Amino acid sequence: MKKLLALLLVAASPAAAHVVLDVAEAPAGSYSRIAFRVGHGCAGAATTAIEVTLPEGVTMARPMPKTGWEIAIEMRAIARPVPGAHGLVREAAGSIAWRGGPLPDAQYDEFVMLIGTPDRAGETLVFPVMQRCEGGATAGWTEVADAAHPRPRNPAPTLRLGAR
Repeated sequence: MKKLLALLLVAASPAAAHVVLDVAEAPAGSYSRIAFRVGHGCAGAATTAIEVTLPEGVTMARPMPKTGWEIAIEMRAIARPVPGAHGLVREAAGSIAWRGGPLPDAQYDEFVMLIGTPDRAGETLVFPVMQRCEGGATAGWTEVADAAHPRPRNPAPTLRLGAR
């Protein structure tokens, strides 16, 4: 009975129905694997694209390939170059998109990337996500919790930066 109750609570949780990160926290100033979990399509339609906007401060991001999906990386200039593994980094990925699939509404999947986290322990990074589905339907997971809206309807995935 306890297992059934726990399962029902998880199923009713708003986070279970959205695009979420597989981890809540990552060490600041390090390299971390993160995965965006897509739990469903858009109003019953299969997912055909996941577009992730990377927050300022993430200067390295590398997507993991997925069979049947193409990857598009949009670069952005960095205001102040930062040291990288191969010299100064002057531009970084501003967004990463996986397009193709499709991912049926009744299935879930993960879209994985490796990121370099900024050295700002205690900060929370926000990753707005646009989910595109067959037939032109979309779902924007872009809202950030605040005092007025502590539980947004369409929350953006977030990642807390912890100590190294």
